Amino acid sequence: MILINSADYVNIEFRNEFGAIPPCFLPIGNRKLLTYQVAALRESFGPNQRIVVSLPKDYILSIDEKFLLERLNIQFVLVPEGISLGMAVLYVLNTVGFDGEVLRLLHGDTLLNTFPQEKDCIALAKTEDEYGWEFEHQTDKKLVWCGYFSFTSTQRFIRALATTQGDFSKSVQLYASEEATLQYREVDNWYDLGHINTYFRSRSAITTQRAFNSLKIENGVVWKSGTPSRKIEAEAHWFENLPAVLKRFTPQLIQAGKTEQGNPFYETEYLPFLPLNEIFVHGKNSVGFWENILNLIALYMSESRKCFPAENTELAQKIHEDSIALYADKTYARLESYAKHQGIDLDRPVRYDGQQLPSLREIAKICIDKTLELPEVLTISHGDLCFSNIMFDSRSNSIKVIDPRGLNIKQELTIYGNQTYDLAKLCHSFIGLYDFIIADSFTLEKSEELGVKLHFNLDSRLKDVQQMFMAKQLLPNVTNQDIIAPTILLFLSMIPLHFDKPKRQEAMLANALRLYINWLK
Repeated sequence: MILINSADYVNIEFRNEFGAIPPCFLPIGNRKLLTYQVAALRESFGPNQRIVVSLPKDYILSIDEKFLLERLNIQFVLVPEGISLGMAVLYVLNTVGFDGEVLRLLHGDTLLNTFPQEKDCIALAKTEDEYGWEFEHQTDKKLVWCGYFSFTSTQRFIRALATTQGDFSKSVQLYASEEATLQYREVDNWYDLGHINTYFRSRSAITTQRAFNSLKIENGVVWKSGTPSRKIEAEAHWFENLPAVLKRFTPQLIQAGKTEQGNPFYETEYLPFLPLNEIFVHGKNSVGFWENILNLIALYMSESRKCFPAENTELAQKIHEDSIALYADKTYARLESYAKHQGIDLDRPVRYDGQQLPSLREIAKICIDKTLELPEVLTISHGDLCFSNIMFDSRSNSIKVIDPRGLNIKQELTIYGNQTYDLAKLCHSFIGLYDFIIADSFTLEKSEELGVKLHFNLDSRLKDVQQMFMAKQLLPNVTNQDIIAPTILLFLSMIPLHFDKPKRQEAMLANALRLYINWLK
């Protein structure tokens, strides 16, 4: 049996970011830590291993979290709060039972890529941090228990827990002193996510590992390159040409240039902050938290508008032309691409939740007409102001924006644009729930009579957050209700970009229809 110990809540530093959640539900790359833990455990010990995770007794699982546990095929045990780690382990073992099988323990805030195969062992890893406990000293190494343990005799470990009155560390030491076969094994790629500093260090290492050669995070610097090269040039140009008054909303640009191979790159400081998409999807933050976030974004947008050179009528005309191309031409072109690839008729009526709707082309035209009626809000535009590109610093109560677009529809470098597009990008996260789709946190229902229906498993807290967003006004003379039409266009234009993930592509289309029906109401 494998037990993931996650029976307590994250510490107060994490609660400032995510609210009260168990450590195994901490996000990494828009996935819960538990997802990575289970995948690594099954890879090392086989797909049929029984895995149990402990959670705090009063923690209310969301519908998505229940689905996740079912999908991972793991059992959960709710453990009374206020007891020690050792007593929590004992509680779980007495609850689920054991049949003389090997007991493997993994701390809920720990991730390893691979695990020692020995049945009696304690995993060790190098560290430069001052943990102050559980050290093994060798001549030239500083090693620490890294959160993985394996015991052949569950009964003997239970006896050790009883002897020490639930002191986990002393119980492990007692078991080790009595079990001659127990071995210490050093492991690589240990990620400690239990402390705020090691959490961000681990996140940066995992991000670098997954990004291959397009993104590197080392020594406090983010190095970014990749394709298309024009996109990297545009991002660097945007940072380089940003007015000083807006630099407080971005990481510091260190340098930009070209590699030896001639590929553009740029470097910014690494910020140990969380992107809003992970907080929104995986956190349990209050409406007040999100209202504060929205106020910070409103300040950024307001300051950006002040930097537009109002006397430049030629620039205003270019933004007008770009808005038409962005909202109309791009939408139609993307829909044609989708229709050609899927072999569908854009002029055929569609159905959503049993309701007959116009064709996709007609829906697009209705939304384009409404969108182009909106006043153009001239500004220094980010161009992709969705949650994943907004970082929140809870210590200074500020936001930083990353990964700007920096291009107009003609692929010309520019820092200027129409702020209704920025607001639509924000709305497609708040109301369109784009980040839930990217996290595959949705279900689709399809039938001849129904057509299609998209389900998001939102709790009342998130619905209240959405209502708060709709009640706000972030742009002059444009309400958030006005911005639903361009938000629908965003989802229609994103459909062909997800050919590699057909289910996600279907969700994008269904979401456009869901938003359209709600908008009509």
